Amino acid sequence: MKIHSRILKPLLIFSPIIALFASLFTLYIQLSQMEEKVLVLAKNEVKHFTKDLELRDDMHTYTLELSDTNFLNISILNTEGLRIYSNQTKDYRQIQNELKKIDHHLTTKSDPEYQERLIHNHIKKQFYFQFKAPIQTKNFRGYVQGLYHISSQEVDDIYTNIFYSLVQLLSTVFITTLLLYPLIVYLNKSYMQQSQNLLQANLEIMSVLGSAIAKRDSDTNAHNYRVTLYAIAFAKELRFTPEKMMGLIKGAFLHDIGKIGVSDIILLKPNKLTSDEFEKMKLHVEYGVDIISKSRWLDDARDVIAYHHEKYNGQGYNQTLKGTEIPLNARLFMICDVFDALISKRPYKKEMNFNDSIKKLKGEAGSHFDPHLVDIFQSFIFPVFKNITQLKDEELHQLLMEKLKEFYH
Repeated sequence: MKIHSRILKPLLIFSPIIALFASLFTLYIQLSQMEEKVLVLAKNEVKHFTKDLELRDDMHTYTLELSDTNFLNISILNTEGLRIYSNQTKDYRQIQNELKKIDHHLTTKSDPEYQERLIHNHIKKQFYFQFKAPIQTKNFRGYVQGLYHISSQEVDDIYTNIFYSLVQLLSTVFITTLLLYPLIVYLNKSYMQQSQNLLQANLEIMSVLGSAIAKRDSDTNAHNYRVTLYAIAFAKELRFTPEKMMGLIKGAFLHDIGKIGVSDIILLKPNKLTSDEFEKMKLHVEYGVDIISKSRWLDDARDVIAYHHEKYNGQGYNQTLKGTEIPLNARLFMICDVFDALISKRPYKKEMNFNDSIKKLKGEAGSHFDPHLVDIFQSFIFPVFKNITQLKDEELHQLLMEKLKEFYH
């Protein structure tokens, strides 16, 4: 199901965005071309009118009833520019005055023989075409000029065509998205399976490496499994994202990887370490940071590996950070690590029961641990503890792999 959600979510987000930008671009182009469309309508009407005039023998006896047309004004001039015929509608002067005030000319063409100007009254949403064109008959040569009103119906038809063009574009985008979705899923399945296999291999190698280090310390890899399970449960309480969760899990698996550079004499000593031995033990943090620095994939594990021995009061090691200077992953993990150490038997100590372990954590809240995180930890940890405390290594491993699938499959 996650392959579908990973593909479908971006498609649902970006398809409307693409459709929106494509629609806006189309609308811009259509509106830019609208004046040309209106101009074509007007010019065709004027062309038809002038051809009709040219069929007449005598311009001096010509009359035109403007109420039957969209012309607001018509004048016929001879070659000297003298008007030999003129007619106009009753509202021509009023419209002419309005257009002079607006003076919003979309298209203008002017030469000695032909003049045209498209005017848009954006207040009333009306278009007008002002023109002057040559005419020639057997007995007359001159010009016809006038003002033509593009009807509201013609303009509405253009807007309607623009609307249907946008609807068609949007439909095409969404239909294409629906048709491409199965193909994208098919093409991505193989790629995502390979990525998943690579992630699984990395996690298994990391688990093996972490467990090998843990066995040097306690003859079991259960500690690594348990602290990672505790850390996952803790992070879920804090609503970690899968990306942040991954860094925590890597760090939990490999938190003591630097112990590979510590002598067994020190690592397995049943008694308390001397000051010199403890200083050598503390070097495992530097060793661990150096080891993971060779892998970019392990960069996000650094917070846990480098800082899980810091203390909230600033008296830990190696950087002596305090409070929220310590990364959240490290503050969270140190509680899980110490809790499991308290309830586990080690060569140098006996195990502690659950209640005493929690009491120990609370007693060091504010000094060793973040007190707010200790309160959260004790609020959820008991059922988690009961669920995993009796599990054997293989059962812990299986449970951990199942938990990881929740985030990475």
